[in-house]
Amino acid sequence: MGENFDLQNISDANGIAIALTGMLIVFTALILLSIFIALLPRIVPQTETAVRETAPRDTTPESEELSVVAALGYALYLRERPPDQKS
Repeated sequence: MGENFDLQNISDANGIAIALTGMLIVFTALILLSIFIALLPRIVPQTETAVRETAPRDTTPESEELSVVAALGYALYLRERPPDQKS
C-alpha cells in the first residue's frame, strides 16, 4: 500500500478500457433483459396454447378418482389398525 493514488496508474493498467468493457457488458445484458421482459406478454399466450394442445387429457371424472382414493385409504386403514380394534 505504499503507492499513492495517481491517474497514471489507471492508464498504465488499461483501467479505463477494462471499465468501459465492463459497463458495455452490463448494459448489453440489461438491454437484452428488458427486451425479453417486453416480449414476454406476447410469448406466454403462444406457449400456453402449445402446452394445452400437447397435454394429455384426463378422461377420469374427478368424483370417480376421489372415490378410488377414499376406498384405498379406507382399505389401508382397515389393514393397519391394531388387532384390538378389528371387528
